[in-house]
Amino acid sequence: MADNSKSNITAGQLENPIAAIEVAPKRRRKYTSAIMTERRQRIIDCAHRILGEGGTTGLTIDRLSREAEVAPRTLYRLFDDKEGVILATVSDRVREVRASIARRQRDYTIDVVFDELDWMVSEMQRDAEYARVVIGFYFSMEPRVDAIRELRSVAYNRFRNWMDREIRQGHTRDDLDLERIAQEFVATEFLVYHRWAVGAVDEDHCRLELHANFLKTATLVLIDPVRSSYVAMLADKQMSLGLSDIGSRASTNRAQRDEGDHFIGKA
Repeated sequence: MADNSKSNITAGQLENPIAAIEVAPKRRRKYTSAIMTERRQRIIDCAHRILGEGGTTGLTIDRLSREAEVAPRTLYRLFDDKEGVILATVSDRVREVRASIARRQRDYTIDVVFDELDWMVSEMQRDAEYARVVIGFYFSMEPRVDAIRELRSVAYNRFRNWMDREIRQGHTRDDLDLERIAQEFVATEFLVYHRWAVGAVDEDHCRLELHANFLKTATLVLIDPVRSSYVAMLADKQMSLGLSDIGSRASTNRAQRDEGDHFIGKA
């Protein structure tokens, strides 16, 4: 797994982080006895705490064995290795988030979407070091299929719930592959999370970027007059974000950009 402070993003992962994985990892044996279930949860809780204190470098099998009060062989039996432990904590946390959201039973208006995105950022900020581990896991050079699917599910469900509501109300286009758009949207949301994780944006800016990112994709699938109202909201969000430092230095002269001296990606 890549270090959470040095996540490497490949071109393929931007579109679909699991597309390049041809064979799913071998599934380990499941232990269902009450004793092993309790030990497994104790290990996961302890690993979560350690990851939250010092990231992946702070987590070792020896330390986890000592602090969770289990033998190393139990760790290997349940999780195979350190990566397996991290995978389990990620999956466990995502299921908690998904269950917390599901209990609210909310109608997915755009205000509800914004509220949920704001809550996600607050949760990341509350457990920042661990959140960086999770985001780093998503952009790992060797992602594990089950964990990536778990991670994608929260953002996907949110967008799909909102879109299904708009479909029922007759507000969406019928000439686009809406499911493909929903799937591709998830990658763009994680790019915003990644910007927060590496310190490119603060908590408030992250919220605004998430709102704007959602609205940009929403305008692709909506029809007027609803679409026009979303474009207006997007304009307000963009105004609040302001012009980026890179954008303020970018040249509008094509010849200059072609020379490479003034271009949008220059730091």
